[in-house]
Amino acid sequence: MCKFGEVTLVVMATRGFGFNDLVESIYRKWQNLGSFELFYAVADHHNCILDNDEDFCSMIALAAAYGVTCVDVSVGVICSSTSECVKSLGGQNGECVRSFEYGECSTFQGEEEDPLDKFCIHHETVRLSADWVNLLKCVGQEFRGGVDDFKACLSKYAVEVGFKYKYLKNDRSRVTAECCKKLDGCTWFIHATLERSNKFFVIREFHKEHNCLGTFFSSKNPRMTSKIIAKEIVEKVRSKPSYTPIECLKHFEGRYGCLIGYYHAWLAVEKANKELYGDFQLSFDKLRWYAEELKEKNPGTVMDVEYCNETNRFIRFFLAFDACIKGFNYCRPILAVDGTFLKGRYKGTLLAAIGKDADQGLFPLAIGVVDSETEANWQWFLEKLSTVITCSRPLTFFTDRHSGLVKYVPTVFPTGYHSYCLQHLKGNLRDKLSGRLSNGFREKVVNLFNDCAHAPTVITFAKALEELCTVGGASAKNFVESLPRERWANAYFEGRRYGEMTSNAAESFNNQILKFRHLPICELVDKIRVLIMEQMCNRRLLSNKLSSYVCPVMEKKLVDHFNKGRTWHVAAANDDIFEVFSQPTVVVDLKKRTCTCCRWQIHLFPCVHAVTVIQKTEKQMHDYIDPYYTIEAIQLSYEGTINPVPTLGAPVITKESAIILPPKTRRPRGRPKVGRIRSRGEKVRQMLCGRCGKLGKHNRRTCKEAVD
Repeated sequence: MCKFGEVTLVVMATRGFGFNDLVESIYRKWQNLGSFELFYAVADHHNCILDNDEDFCSMIALAAAYGVTCVDVSVGVICSSTSECVKSLGGQNGECVRSFEYGECSTFQGEEEDPLDKFCIHHETVRLSADWVNLLKCVGQEFRGGVDDFKACLSKYAVEVGFKYKYLKNDRSRVTAECCKKLDGCTWFIHATLERSNKFFVIREFHKEHNCLGTFFSSKNPRMTSKIIAKEIVEKVRSKPSYTPIECLKHFEGRYGCLIGYYHAWLAVEKANKELYGDFQLSFDKLRWYAEELKEKNPGTVMDVEYCNETNRFIRFFLAFDACIKGFNYCRPILAVDGTFLKGRYKGTLLAAIGKDADQGLFPLAIGVVDSETEANWQWFLEKLSTVITCSRPLTFFTDRHSGLVKYVPTVFPTGYHSYCLQHLKGNLRDKLSGRLSNGFREKVVNLFNDCAHAPTVITFAKALEELCTVGGASAKNFVESLPRERWANAYFEGRRYGEMTSNAAESFNNQILKFRHLPICELVDKIRVLIMEQMCNRRLLSNKLSSYVCPVMEKKLVDHFNKGRTWHVAAANDDIFEVFSQPTVVVDLKKRTCTCCRWQIHLFPCVHAVTVIQKTEKQMHDYIDPYYTIEAIQLSYEGTINPVPTLGAPVITKESAIILPPKTRRPRGRPKVGRIRSRGEKVRQMLCGRCGKLGKHNRRTCKEAVD
């Protein structure tokens, strides 16, 4: 409570609040106040002088000793007849905190403003490092974190004040430092030692005056180490795992006013990741504990970690949650299988088998991590996958034609069907057509191949294939003949694909986990667990609120089909067979669930002609909807729960103990690749630049075109 006359000012002293802040508060309240002095009273101690930071710390300590939460501070005006005197408040031995000028009647004039300031107005930015100047206060200050805490505060203090120092003594029990310009007469000095009783580090001697007039006024300071930077950005890395060194550079320049090097920023990001997610090497052994905890919290979950008994080196692991295993029984019997590379220190490949639920949502069934995408690893993954699929229904697999998948999908799943991803096939065809061909011609041939794949009947397929071979020539003909037709063409495919033609489900899942692929392996698995856990919980809550029979996405298709065929006339041949007079006319057989347009047979969902017949004959639409598209199916798919795995109580793993070692990997030559490596024939999506307005492979951020 600061009292001046009959007016009282209430000042809240929070963490980091010091004597200078108190003087600023008094000046802002009484702006016409001249030179003044401060006195405080605590318990029986009255008229105690309050003139610097040491007095302020003594006041706080005295108040704590008496259990006082409110201290009375009296403000007294100092009268003087000297008109050009400057009184330094809060400073000692030449340290100037703020100077107040006063005349014969002690009327405060304030700091003169430059009239030009109003013509160039800058919004004042408060640096995040502004509080660092109060980290070192006075003799007797304690640092509960020991020597590391003290040295970190000392470095931050030097960065904010702007000077260099050197260590005279630097060990775990004592630290002594002085200004680097001691030879120029600077008396700045600090000495702190370890308090044996409580392991705190305590300042024993502190001279905070700088007489060298050579403070290190620069945006660069060697005391801004990567360790300090890592402490400041750890929360940013937690909220954004893909936080980059460039973002760190910009953040410290804009919010701290410090210029740091790229290597320091990169190293700081690495240290922040290590503090959050642990060591890459020890993470492999942590998988063993994680597997046991995961099985205990989620009974029925399959997680196998394989490692060499002789060398103790990690080989691979497989994971399928019990909730996903049971929920997949109510999803359509299709799986997209694909692999994606990892970006961590020891690289590797993540294999995944992804299904789709009744509402077209991704449904991860199983994942695995191996050293590379080889035939042996694909055989192992498919064999593990066969053990967790409990139903006997035939499955359809969508793959990118990897040799391991082509060889072992028919072997491991003899009753299943194998479909080649149409998107990958079109990319392969573009590669075959490389050479002195225009992009327009190449895309025309690819579109003709796409027509062959979607042709519903053998007759339409033959017609489309003839046109493809005529236009595309020998290259297109040889490419088509190298592919088994029953693996990619609708007209010859024997299984059920439910309208799916690509492995985009697996590609979409790889994109979902893109921001986790640089993490240590155990943290990667846990992040995927959290992703699937939240996804299942959100969809469970959403599905329980639905009251219709068909899922929202499929119900919208039914509405669109109904509106499209409302004007068509329907003629009945008998109770099951109808003719729809559209352009052209088609025949619908409700009993066999077929239509001469073949869409009902391919999608296993009523086409526009079938919907028109069902509506106009007043039959029940529910009787002709596949169970895999219903609300009940999606509710049963997400009925299970994936329980959390708390890390509290996890064993501390050290490199000295017998641990699972990381696999032996050889670092590839050149700079590490961050983005996905596109195949040679893959089509690059064209973007419209918002800056130059041109269609190409760049956007506003990467545009280098000259504009008016």
